[in-house]
Amino acid sequence: MNQISLNPRLRTDITFPKWNGLKSYAVGSALFSSTIIMLILGTLLIQSHPALFANDLNLLSEVWDPAGGQYGIIPMIFGTLIIMSIAMIIALPLGVLSAIYIAETRSDRLKHILKSSLEVLAGIPSIVYGLIGVAYLSIWVAEGFELQTGRVILTAGLLLALMILPTIMTLSEDAISSVPRAYRENAASLGLYHYEIIKDIVLPAAKADIAGAALLALGRALGETMAVMLVIGSLDRLPSPLFNVLASSQTITSKLGREIAESAFGSTHFSVLVLMSLILVAFTLILTIAAQKLFTKDPHNA
Repeated sequence: MNQISLNPRLRTDITFPKWNGLKSYAVGSALFSSTIIMLILGTLLIQSHPALFANDLNLLSEVWDPAGGQYGIIPMIFGTLIIMSIAMIIALPLGVLSAIYIAETRSDRLKHILKSSLEVLAGIPSIVYGLIGVAYLSIWVAEGFELQTGRVILTAGLLLALMILPTIMTLSEDAISSVPRAYRENAASLGLYHYEIIKDIVLPAAKADIAGAALLALGRALGETMAVMLVIGSLDRLPSPLFNVLASSQTITSKLGREIAESAFGSTHFSVLVLMSLILVAFTLILTIAAQKLFTKDPHNA
């Protein structure tokens, strides 16, 4: 129906544009994005093929020595996982508690100011955070733990926590604020205190979105290169003891940032580095899919 009469006294020749063109554009954009993703995955698989099917590279070892034909990627994977764990252990509680404070105790005007500030923090380039980490954070860690250098796992974890904290706070605040006010009013009418309403009503209703926010922040943490590379050190080995966070280490992203330009295209060294990037992409896709599942979860089935 191309013509709709909105009011007998108004014009009846109002026409609405056809949506076929917009629909085609949206479908084409989705297909284009999907094609780009498939091309990236296909390229990574092709370039990492020699490393995947080589028998003498010792990929699951702890030794990284390209000159000797040793390409153990375990230290980089372990470094990535332990740094992400430190960042999430620090940033998730702080982010959720800060989001509760902003959403439940502040006025709308102050909420707007705080959220605008958080969005600015989330948009700061990672290299700026890295320079701050080198100039201040690494020095504080070195002095606090009496180390020769502050470029250790703990410094990288703290810096990464600082970087993902605005993302967790912003998305968690959105999740808490989206809980219907009727839930709070009904709980208050039953005699619950404010902290009980938050603990027993608001947080359970927003838990899926908060978990999704954490996963999205974790996905961002996976891809950080420059900031982590500046403060983690460059040792291609597992810390001793294993969970010694005051030792230098390496992550997948820092390894790629340091060596991808030094490796010859098509070489075994290059193929192993591409394989590590494929592992990183796999981690990111898993986290993104999990976050989407949580964000799109039916609230009636929660």
